[in-house]
Amino acid sequence: MNKLVSVIVPIYKVEPYLKGCVDSIRNQTYSALEILLVDDGSPDRCGEMCDQFAREDTRIRVIHKENGGLSSARNAGLNAASGKYILFTDSDDQIEPDMVETMVHAMEENEADIVTVNLKSVCETAIAKERVMDIQPGLLEFPQRPDYLRILHDYGPQISIFSWNNLYLRDRIERYGLRFVPTQRILSEDQLFNLCYYASVRRAFFVDRSLYIYQVRAGTLSRSRTPTDILKRRITLILDWMEYLQKNHFPIQTAGIMAFLWSFFVSGCTTLSTAERVLDGIRQIQGQEYVLFRKCLLHMLLGKAGRDYTNRHNMGLRAKLYFKLMLLDMMRGKYDRPVQTYLIGS
Repeated sequence: MNKLVSVIVPIYKVEPYLKGCVDSIRNQTYSALEILLVDDGSPDRCGEMCDQFAREDTRIRVIHKENGGLSSARNAGLNAASGKYILFTDSDDQIEPDMVETMVHAMEENEADIVTVNLKSVCETAIAKERVMDIQPGLLEFPQRPDYLRILHDYGPQISIFSWNNLYLRDRIERYGLRFVPTQRILSEDQLFNLCYYASVRRAFFVDRSLYIYQVRAGTLSRSRTPTDILKRRITLILDWMEYLQKNHFPIQTAGIMAFLWSFFVSGCTTLSTAERVLDGIRQIQGQEYVLFRKCLLHMLLGKAGRDYTNRHNMGLRAKLYFKLMLLDMMRGKYDRPVQTYLIGS
């Protein structure tokens, strides 16, 4: 008998896209599905549409709730789920007809703890991108005491960003009390969820087929955030992750976590309009966040995390010297040099 898969769909103001999403789930070649449509207080006809879908298909259950945001809607679905496996789908996206069957087969054949598939992005105003992630297909086995950050460095783009292209074990989620935290606290609720889930993963299987169809809607704008806000949210994510590891007695590789935090800082420098604004943001960080960031600086300046970082990026001697100079200046609270000056050669 096929194992039941709980498909959780959080729904809010997606009336034009909802039928396409639900139809793509209903039409799966794998039929043992529990489809949980979570109406997160949507003010349009989404709730009414969900009730109609449920009348048409007995596999569909509808949860109506007050608006609480994406994380709240997903958690409501998790609380109601009864399947052996968990799959998340955003309500304005679609999935290929054999996605669930492919993932369940890979999970069971490889005795995996998680299965990840690739995705393609479809934009109303641009050419579709057939493969969004650079996936290394096949089975990845982790040691009993894994170095999570080494795993994230080697496989990060395919395991740490999204939740909706993964098939999870529900008993693993429940064993460790995993839930999504409010987006307002951190930059990526999906990333924190996956970081915590991967702490107990020993076998992960990757399928390099674009089975999830990510809809990029025209006119969708990302919320603007200040550099200070971005960095503080990233630090909060890591603090939450470290708390989860400690609470569940998973090993904490401090040097690796500091390197991970540093990669957040550097990505902020390269993706924001001016890297100097990131340093300006650091000056405004206080309390527990600043203690963690200062610890990060020390590890990068004196410890293994810094050596690994410079070696991983093939820094030459000149680049390493500039890198150390930047860390020293930041430790002393000096932010007058442009960040680009320090990152030459990195």
